[in-house]
Amino acid sequence: MAIFPDKPYEANNPHNIMITLSPFDVDMSTTIMMPKALLETNLFPFMKISTLVELLQVPNKPKMIGIYDIDSKITTFVIMKKDGNNFKFHGWNDILLRKHYKVGDTIAFWWDLRHTRLNFKQVA
Repeated sequence: MAIFPDKPYEANNPHNIMITLSPFDVDMSTTIMMPKALLETNLFPFMKISTLVELLQVPNKPKMIGIYDIDSKITTFVIMKKDGNNFKFHGWNDILLRKHYKVGDTIAFWWDLRHTRLNFKQVA
């Protein structure tokens, strides 16, 4: 048993990052894209300052983070990289191979502070 339990999905958490999948996110994609403004509000305040400095101030500096599937208990490590006004998460295709998401599915992401990772689950 883990020292700290996984942070569960809470539908009323104002810091949830809700992404409705587009064709870009599912059709042979290796990345999922999230708007920078959404991450600035719902993710960055919880990350270590050193990680933020690397992501925001060092040009083209990618950062590896864990994305944890709360249902299957599988962590996938992806590369997070700034791309204009968005961030791309490279390695998303590893999750697609397991989950078989389709266009229109809504995925909730939320930061698990105790495990320093981004948790996710399909919610619609």
